[in-house]
Amino acid sequence: MKKIGIVKWEMHTAGGGEKVAINLASELSQKYEVHLVSMFSNAEVFFPLNNSFRFVNLSSKKLSMSKNFLEAVKKLRTYIIEHDLDIVLGIGISMNCIGIASTLGMEVKFVSCDHTNSIVDLDTRVKRIQRYVASRFADKIITLTTSDRDNYIKKYKLNPLKIDYIYNWVDPLVVDKLFDRNSKKLVTVGRFDKQKGYDLLSKVAIQVLLKNPDWEWDIYGSGNEQIKQDLITELYKGGVLSRVHFKGNVKGTENIYPGHAIYVMTSRYEGLPLVLLEAKQYGLPIVSFKCPTGPSEIVLDEENGYLVDNYDVDYMSRKISDLIENENLRLKFSDESMKDTDKFSKKKIIKQWEDLIEEMIGE
Repeated sequence: MKKIGIVKWEMHTAGGGEKVAINLASELSQKYEVHLVSMFSNAEVFFPLNNSFRFVNLSSKKLSMSKNFLEAVKKLRTYIIEHDLDIVLGIGISMNCIGIASTLGMEVKFVSCDHTNSIVDLDTRVKRIQRYVASRFADKIITLTTSDRDNYIKKYKLNPLKIDYIYNWVDPLVVDKLFDRNSKKLVTVGRFDKQKGYDLLSKVAIQVLLKNPDWEWDIYGSGNEQIKQDLITELYKGGVLSRVHFKGNVKGTENIYPGHAIYVMTSRYEGLPLVLLEAKQYGLPIVSFKCPTGPSEIVLDEENGYLVDNYDVDYMSRKISDLIENENLRLKFSDESMKDTDKFSKKKIIKQWEDLIEEMIGE
């Protein structure tokens, strides 16, 4: 049986990358021996694990990519050798340099799975180096969207055969949660981070909630406390803080999306935002910035949501208010929420991963 390593820098946070890594490990374990490897963790894994694959944490102390690089490479390389792995999937570009160094001189294949995008040049110098290293030395690069794949080819002058895209999938719902036409609550899910645009969300929330005094806004997630505090301060100054509720990290999509009327995303950039796929599952109309990358491949503008030019908080506020004021439009968008989601089929996407593995390590 072929042995697959799925490696992520850390697994204790409540992000989309962690959820994707666990889901992928679970599905691939039906055909392969799968090892889900966390380079370090100083807390419990947030999302539930199952016993169909092996989970290991290589270090209980926090590792620094710069200060502990050689230590991290040694730990991962030792694990790869001891367990005779055939292929390593590095989830997130933070694994590029360590993953490539750990497989150097071995027959083990390394696949770089970029879970943000290479289009927006807001990343640190370290992240740009990580992408460059992958473009030169990874055996394969997997992006989340077609547009990011095209940008990689152009930006790094890649052979198109070296890079492909594989979407995240939509998991079929176990419980059928109907859209609540009477709800007067908006919802946003995401960590407190500059990328997620909470400074922009504050401006939108103030406009929307002042105009619609019987509506409220729920925010799920944790992260940078200063960004959260800045958001609270702006909402307080805008006179709407009492109607914005900070829910923290909550397990289970069934405990987040039902009971809400509209999903709002103000991110500056994304990869393929899992939260938008989850919102569609629960029939929520979506209002999102048309940031690179992902929203344009998930949301059909004016059919099941609105795509707004990045940073245009005034227009976003107007489109949210349009939905608030028109219950029939919300119902129409909800009814169309799963339109054009065949490409996110779990069966289809797992087949793509299996084909990739077979292509790279053969029989």
